[in-house]
Amino acid sequence: MFGRKKSTGRPLPKELLEWQVSLRLHTMLERNGSPHVGVAPLLTARHPVPGVGVLSHSIICGLLPRPDLLEAKTREFRELYETHVGEGARSVYDRGIEYLTDYYRSNDLFDTESITTLLREDLPVIDALRADPRCALVFYVFDLADRSEIGRLRCIQVNAVAEIHRDGPVYENVWWHNALFHGQEDGCVVVRFVHQGSFDTRFGAQEELTV
Repeated sequence: MFGRKKSTGRPLPKELLEWQVSLRLHTMLERNGSPHVGVAPLLTARHPVPGVGVLSHSIICGLLPRPDLLEAKTREFRELYETHVGEGARSVYDRGIEYLTDYYRSNDLFDTESITTLLREDLPVIDALRADPRCALVFYVFDLADRSEIGRLRCIQVNAVAEIHRDGPVYENVWWHNALFHGQEDGCVVVRFVHQGSFDTRFGAQEELTV
């Protein structure tokens, strides 16, 4: 990480964390790894030019392992990739699906204070977060055909402070996880969104979600 000290966060609401873990298990079991809209929030940050307003960018978000599991899980992601890459990208992808199907069966394995993403370092929204790390992730799920608990209507705003990582344990974990599905990517940073508060914003409301 560069430019800022590690931020202090609050635990994610239990309902939100459980939903995010369940979405990922659903993705592995039912969608062969294709992301559900519920893991694709809109990242909104203050524009670095005064008076311009905000920048918004769609992202695919991830979850970190608990801090005590972080380096062990990173090693497992890396070993999985390096063991199967000689067989081709499809083999790595399929082994990743198998591994993560088991991984996402327990809510207790994950960091309770943050959400992550991997983004190109040259994006304007990264410059915005460097200038002011305060930001929001806006989750919007509305599908009349999906009556399941995973797919029901949700409008959630997660307020966060962004840490930008170019190396280190957080970067390595997210980078190797991403490599299972997309190969090795250069020119990227990992953003760790440290949770400050979450709100249900359905129908114009702003009701804080409790832990």
